[in-house]
Order: sequence, then C-alpha cells, then structure tokens
Amino acid sequence: MKKTILLLGCLVPLVALAAGRGCGAQVAFRWVPKDADARSAGSVHVVDARSSRTVQVLDGVTNHYGDDGLFAQDLDNDGCPDLVVTSDVAPIGNTSSTVYLYDRVRGRFVFNEALSAIGNISVDGRDPGCVTGDWKGGAEDVGGERYCWRKGRLVKTNGYSVRPLYDRDTGAFSCYEHVDTTYAGGRKRVRRNCTKRF
Repeated sequence: MKKTILLLGCLVPLVALAAGRGCGAQVAFRWVPKDADARSAGSVHVVDARSSRTVQVLDGVTNHYGDDGLFAQDLDNDGCPDLVVTSDVAPIGNTSSTVYLYDRVRGRFVFNEALSAIGNISVDGRDPGCVTGDWKGGAEDVGGERYCWRKGRLVKTNGYSVRPLYDRDTGAFSCYEHVDTTYAGGRKRVRRNCTKRF
C-alpha cells in the first residue's frame, strides 16, 4: 500500500511549531487509501513527526488526487497550520476542499463546515485574517467571495460576479454584468454595472 507523508514544514517552517506557539507537536499528514481500487477514498493519519506515532485519524475522507492533495495552511490566522484536503476538482477548474482547523485546546484537527463550503479557498494575500474563494460557471461567468475572521467567527465581507447578458428578443449579446457586493454593519450593499468589457 503506497503512503504519502506531507510534512507541515512544506508550507510552514517546523521551527515555528517548535517555538512554543501552542500548536502542539510537529506533525505530518499521511494519506491511507481505503483500498487499491478506490485511491481517492480513505483516511488522513496525523503523525507525530518525531516518533512517527499516529496521534489522530480522520476517517471517511475524499481526496481527489489520491496520494496527493493534502495541504497545510493557516486558514484562521491563529499561527497554527490547518489541514486542507482537495476533495473534488471539476473539469472547468472549480476545486472543492475539506478543511480541518487545528484546535489548540483539544490538540486535534476538527472539520470546519464554513471553510469547506468555500470553493478554490486560499488565504487572502493582502490580509492573513481573511480567506477568499472563487468559482467559474463558464468561460465568461465567474465570481468570488471574501470572508474574514471577526471575534472567532467567519464573516462574509465582499463578493463579486461577472456574467454575460443577452437581449431577450434577439438573443444578441448586450453586455457583461459586473456585480460587486459589500457586507458591513449588518447591511448588504450591491453595485451593478454593465460594460462591453469582461
């Protein structure tokens, strides 16, 4: 049975974990397929990098890439790497992930439904306290969202979409509708603009 080990050090230096930041022991992730014929179904074993002892098993996981597709990324900006598993990749390029946040109190990785619902998820390059996601409905039908952590809760702050509009009678292209949405202070503000440019 082929096994893949991904050290957290690939994306986060191991020294950062060893420096007493409350992230627990240095760990690695090992993908264990359910069987040889279904390599995308299985479990993730969280392994103590020093002793090679399994400290947690995440069962019933779908990993689109089989032996690959496990990533360590700090998605909640707490200084501890979290686990992101690529669960599905659509032909058009939309990627779905299953996200497990590291819980400092329990010293375990815990499934997070809100983050797992964000397509093509990544940490916002401008603000590590936020994450972004995007999607495609077609070559000219795209959108995205931005979420930020506020007092331990994930809050949607922005969204955008671009799609072509067509004349109802003739079917001729009219314009690209750009929709920008902002969420602030309990209010949702939507700005629409139709242009000939994508």
